[in-house]
Amino acid sequence: MSKILISYTSMTGHNEKIAEHLNQYLTDKGEDVTLEQLVDSDAYSLPDYDAVIIATYTYHDGEVPDEAQDFYEDLQDVDLDRTKFAVVGSSSKGHVHFGRAVDYFTMQLNSSNGEQVADSVKINQEPDEDDFKRVDQLADYVIKSLNK
Repeated sequence: MSKILISYTSMTGHNEKIAEHLNQYLTDKGEDVTLEQLVDSDAYSLPDYDAVIIATYTYHDGEVPDEAQDFYEDLQDVDLDRTKFAVVGSSSKGHVHFGRAVDYFTMQLNSSNGEQVADSVKINQEPDEDDFKRVDQLADYVIKSLNK
């Protein structure tokens, strides 16, 4: 059984729904999942997991949310040692920088020697049935990468 961390930050509740959905989906598949908020996560502990999924919103003008800032900055000093990862996030297409925090986390996790195992998923505002299918597909890629 693989150890998977799902760490999220949510202002409107959309990313919390996504994280809880991922938690249920992966648990139903028999994975050992830890679900926590990014503000409570320790970037230095990420290599202790087989895989990490980050769910984040994009704040204001394309920025990483304030409550995720310390975690994000700590990632610069962490060697993920090929820890598998995926990133998902809800944002608003009404913003010029739709889902940019998803891109920032994806780039930083790659720069920290992580292994991206699924394309990042950006969701416009509240996730719908089609969005959850894309989230499930991301989870399936994570599971598949762990069973190699």
